[in-house]
Amino acid sequence: MTRRLTGLFVAFLLACVPNVLAQDVTTQQQKIVSSNLASTKFIAGLFWSSSTGLHRRCAATIVANNVLLTSASCALDKYPNLAFGPGQWVVVTSGDSRFTQNLTASAVQPSAVKSVDIDQCANLATITLTTPLVLSDTIKPILMNTAQVPPTAMLNTYNTSNPYGNPFLALTQGNQQQCETMKPQFAQDKFICTQPVQGQFITSDYLGGDPIIGFSVQGATPVAVLVGITGQFYSTLVNAQNGGINDPMAYRFSALVGSRVAQIASTAGVDALTLTSANPLG
Repeated sequence: MTRRLTGLFVAFLLACVPNVLAQDVTTQQQKIVSSNLASTKFIAGLFWSSSTGLHRRCAATIVANNVLLTSASCALDKYPNLAFGPGQWVVVTSGDSRFTQNLTASAVQPSAVKSVDIDQCANLATITLTTPLVLSDTIKPILMNTAQVPPTAMLNTYNTSNPYGNPFLALTQGNQQQCETMKPQFAQDKFICTQPVQGQFITSDYLGGDPIIGFSVQGATPVAVLVGITGQFYSTLVNAQNGGINDPMAYRFSALVGSRVAQIASTAGVDALTLTSANPLG
């Protein structure tokens, strides 16, 4: 099954993908990230609910009280249906349950998913809930970035497959020419290309779906904003597809969310300005 899935996702990548070079988060970055994202109020979990319980597929990022974003490769329901039986998608927003791989139906009160709009070319999925979330001090949406993303912008992703300790991973954007070699016109297709991230491997993180966070410059304290949703890897090494190594050529192409704001605002039934930040990224 592992070999079959690997072949499928590599084929998918050839159609739509991005790039990243990552290093450990510096002390200064850790302070900024921790102060802004300590409780990760905007991160939920997308689960497959069947007769065998709730099974976590990946993260989903809250951008409105009834709309969340994840990767298309995560939200395709063929695999969970085969693995866990017929069911439906639900969203879990409470505490550590969001990151737990398997849950019993009685352990949480999941939110029912009304629809999942999948854009495979952008590798982005828009999740609409049947009933809006009750927002609180621990469940809040994050503003979506509509400003340009300069090559020097400080970006981090939150490793929801291992959310304990320091799960924040610094991202470095890939070289423009190298990215275009792997995916021509990736920028025009609204992808961000990053280099490999230390601690993330193709075998454990090939679905993507985690938030990419930037920091908008407004006042003395930068504000966390959603820049994109992590996509899949593109690798030139077979070993990186089958083993726990960090392939230096495993560039990643992730979906930028700015181009989807109007659609998301329409789905949420709100003014797009209430969901976005146009302030420059630091």
